[in-house]
Amino acid sequence: MRFIPVGRVIAGHGLNGAVKFQYYNEDVDQFGFYTSLYADIGGRQTKFNLTEVRFRKGFFYLKLEDLNSPEKISFLINQELSVREVDLPLLDNDEYYDYQLIGLNVVNHKHEPVGVVTQVIHTGVNDILTVTGREEILVPMVEDLISKIDLQNALIVIDEDTLRL
Repeated sequence: MRFIPVGRVIAGHGLNGAVKFQYYNEDVDQFGFYTSLYADIGGRQTKFNLTEVRFRKGFFYLKLEDLNSPEKISFLINQELSVREVDLPLLDNDEYYDYQLIGLNVVNHKHEPVGVVTQVIHTGVNDILTVTGREEILVPMVEDLISKIDLQNALIVIDEDTLRL
């Protein structure tokens, strides 16, 4: 089973064992799909059921089942929390999660290597792929530049000529 990081516990909150959670996704409404989160504790994924979820000023405040004091949640501070890949909301055919794109090989329309996706930058207008190869280039995720994203073959085909205009 594959686990996908969705955020990080950045602090405890209050005396009842709540945690302040920084969610990685810009679409905070998607967090409502999750009923449990997982943390890597001693090399094993440990499940934590959510009993309360609040959103305030850019952060989620979470209560986790059976963790009801600052002492009981202290081991989670700075811990990344994940969900099972099968629990991620389904996306449309032309949508991708960042983790699916990072590490994909990027080639030009002649199938010559350009580099590897190392980061996805969210700008609010178009997402941008950071592609590291001979040089680092930024590739806006628009149809004119990206002709194919093939997750099965871990490949993205770009029009390098259009990119250099």
